[in-house]
Amino acid sequence: MTGFLLVVGGIFFMYYSLSHFMRKDWILYGLICSMGIGIGVYLLSSGAVNKVKSDIIKKQKVKQQTG
Repeated sequence: MTGFLLVVGGIFFMYYSLSHFMRKDWILYGLICSMGIGIGVYLLSSGAVNKVKSDIIKKQKVKQQTG
């Protein structure tokens, strides 16, 4: 959930900053957006990997108990 919120928040902040903060310090806002989106994508992908890993371990346990 945190990863999803970071990605959505980063994209929202990017659109907001593009429409309201057209100044010389746009690099700062770009870095904030990219960090938010990057951390969010990392959290989402690590959560997906852990879910798949957990499912594989559960399947192996069931297979060992029946076989």
